[in-house]
Amino acid sequence: MSHLKTGFVLLVALMATGCANKVHTYATSTENTISLRALEKEGLQSKLGSFTDSGKNESKVMCRLSSPVGTPEGRTFATYIRDALLAEMVVADIYDEQSETVVTANLNDIYGSTVLGNAYWEFDITLESSNGEQFQVVSRYDYESSYLATSACSEMQRSFVPAVQKLNSEIFTHPEFPALLK
Repeated sequence: MSHLKTGFVLLVALMATGCANKVHTYATSTENTISLRALEKEGLQSKLGSFTDSGKNESKVMCRLSSPVGTPEGRTFATYIRDALLAEMVVADIYDEQSETVVTANLNDIYGSTVLGNAYWEFDITLESSNGEQFQVVSRYDYESSYLATSACSEMQRSFVPAVQKLNSEIFTHPEFPALLK
């Protein structure tokens, strides 16, 4: 009986001490900068308000019940996405802290899958402007996974930045995005 207890304690300790996979700091994409520079030429600028996630305050997801994949500094996924949009807008010179137009968003859902042959990140976000305009984007980024949990979780972590870059691209090229900035 004591071997069973010892085995159980070791199993719990092993699961509780799983290595956390922190996603990398966001890096702007050339494609997004080019898309946004076209808006800058039209004189469109805005500032960003708060990004929420319906009160979930999620900053990590579990990967195969063994290891969390989370954001740097424990920021929420909604804050990470806001910071990513901000970085893109600043680089393209369409962010104006003095603007009366404020874009906010709600991250309705975020989902990460590591299933072999069906690994992806999916985001569902609704953006809204103080001018009354709004639209929703559902973005999915597929990536290669692995049979082994450690490799699969590492791939999940590494794929997050390109997944957010794709999300931002879909936001910036959405036909209703310019209307948010007016």
